[in-house]
Amino acid sequence: MLPSKELMLLADSSPDSVIERAVRIGIKVVAIDRETYARLRESLDPSMVISVSEWPSRGELTLFRIKGPEDIDTMRRDLQDSKILIDSESWRIIPLENILAAIGNERVYAIANSLEDARSLLGVLEVGVKGVVVPIKDLSQLEALVRLSEETTPLPLRPARVTEVKQIGLGARVCVDTTSMLSKGEGLLVGGSASFLLLVHSENIESPFTAPREFRVNAGAVSNYTLAPGGRTLYLSEVRSGSEVLAVSREGRRRVVSVGRAKIERRPLVLVRASNDGEEGWAILQLAETIPLVSPDGSTIAVTELKSGDSVLAYISPKKARHFGMAVEEFIEER
Repeated sequence: MLPSKELMLLADSSPDSVIERAVRIGIKVVAIDRETYARLRESLDPSMVISVSEWPSRGELTLFRIKGPEDIDTMRRDLQDSKILIDSESWRIIPLENILAAIGNERVYAIANSLEDARSLLGVLEVGVKGVVVPIKDLSQLEALVRLSEETTPLPLRPARVTEVKQIGLGARVCVDTTSMLSKGEGLLVGGSASFLLLVHSENIESPFTAPREFRVNAGAVSNYTLAPGGRTLYLSEVRSGSEVLAVSREGRRRVVSVGRAKIERRPLVLVRASNDGEEGWAILQLAETIPLVSPDGSTIAVTELKSGDSVLAYISPKKARHFGMAVEEFIEER
């Protein structure tokens, strides 16, 4: 699994409307100012608000300001166990390279000046800092932060055990033809429930039945969900030329791809139901040898070969309900 990154909003620089929206879509906020921290803890879910204290006191993050090379030695000596939030007043990349080389990246965070700065900090020495705290002034910047989070933070895909494979007759299915060439191991996450999605591999695998279509995912029934940028979902019936969806690799890495065409045709369909640790989901797919799911070891298995007991990769969302494609906290039961 690729290393997880954390992208957080600097509350002291953000208006309340942006902070509230960020928390609703799952982005945590960091408050350096004590009064801001106290106010947010009273008005928001406390688990979404992180405090920062200046060294030598201890907070959830310890703020450390670097002015010169000698400060790095002080940090290494006195902050051996803390999660460190780096604020460099002038030079940035070189000190972070030295810090990461010395202590690794698992407890090193950095304050970014902008979204572009955040992207650079996440790639320092190829591994990047554990997380960045970004000042966000409006909702358009918040949307850009969400996209950056999607690009840098892999989804936690989990193995799900197939519990049922059942032919259900003819129905409308959607081939999603993207404007990108999809790699081996890449596809779309689709499912009948937005909280439980199966990874359907692209048609870029050599097959005796058809020529490879490196840009295509045969994503199944029009009623299936798939992931879109910004934490949203789309019904496959809503996908069309110009839409944006998330291509997902077997490691969970996401990237935004545009749709060139969505092709809907009537085909024989099969219901694939799977479960993981008490959670259950399903996807309705076309019954054909060219539609593969992805196993935990990275190999693929065609739906025509799938059987109960097989293990496939799934994404299980902590939030179950959706309102116009956005995750919300409310009761819902899907069957």
